[in-house]
Amino acid sequence: MPLIVDPDAGGPYPYPGPGYDFHERTVSRHLVHRSCVSDVLITGWQSTGPYDFLLGAQWPRSHGFYRLADDRHHDPLLMAETVRQAGLLIGHVGFGVPRGHHFALDELCYSLGPAGLEGLAVTAAPASLMLKVSCQDVRMRHGRPASLRVHVEVERDGRPVGHGSGELRVLSPVAYTRLRGPGPRTAAPRLPGAPAVMATALLAPTAPELVGRERSADVVLGPSPAPDSWLLRVDPGHPVLFDPAADHVPGMLVLEAARQAAQRLRHPEPVVPVELLSSFGRYIELDRPCLVRAVRESGSDGRRVPVRVQLVQDGRTAAECRLLTEPARQEALDGRPAGSGRTRGLPLAS
Repeated sequence: MPLIVDPDAGGPYPYPGPGYDFHERTVSRHLVHRSCVSDVLITGWQSTGPYDFLLGAQWPRSHGFYRLADDRHHDPLLMAETVRQAGLLIGHVGFGVPRGHHFALDELCYSLGPAGLEGLAVTAAPASLMLKVSCQDVRMRHGRPASLRVHVEVERDGRPVGHGSGELRVLSPVAYTRLRGPGPRTAAPRLPGAPAVMATALLAPTAPELVGRERSADVVLGPSPAPDSWLLRVDPGHPVLFDPAADHVPGMLVLEAARQAAQRLRHPEPVVPVELLSSFGRYIELDRPCLVRAVRESGSDGRRVPVRVQLVQDGRTAAECRLLTEPARQEALDGRPAGSGRTRGLPLAS
């Protein structure tokens, strides 16, 4: 197998040859914008056409952050993180986006396959996945992509376990500075009526058991006087949600806030998001409060409940998520195994 090396700023990327093992090792952490190698999920890639790719991915038996309380199933949000990393890697290796360029996430969606959560069962070995990726709506500028959408079909041991999609825009360092402004941004947001030194990260967290978490450090919701609303709790030192460091709230933190808000809404029943659609309209700044609002939507069948979550900053919706939540316990209310008789859920973007 060829050695996966760190790419030059504008140089070519190594191409896998015959006999390539898709799960031998992780790809370069720079290709998926991670600083910690242990959080790299993509383990190989191969081009199968001008806009089509085959990727390998692997989920650990127990992830330090993306994990469910029962430890019997992989966290479905790993599907979203895998799709996100797949889009970044393809931007670099498939279309030559140089290292140092920025990717802005406009949409990120996933849906579990026919087996539901059982398709993500934890076994004695890590979950080795194959990803069939097709790129759509690729818009080029000066020989490089300005934006693209990736659609990902995920298989495990030859069986479909889910699919997802992501839409990304590519920004050069100059364009990003023009958009965001020069200099670092502070991570000390002021709360209404609070002193300037009080940061959202210092908010007392919602009790971890109410949002499906074990550690307070992983809770991203803080108290708010409004019903079914919380203030976004941002910790720029979080080892997973802020890897690498960012001058705004990362997209995966938005998804985690939506998941925790949906869980808080459905407490005390533990639930998991088997489908999730997210759209990002604005950057969420670190130095201003952000309100997280959750509401049940119509269409519940008693077991599967759709929840809409909005993140609002400065009076404007910055991001919105729709989740389809199911009980984390795998026995359905009528005794059927999870995944049987599944009906169509949210209209996942493709």
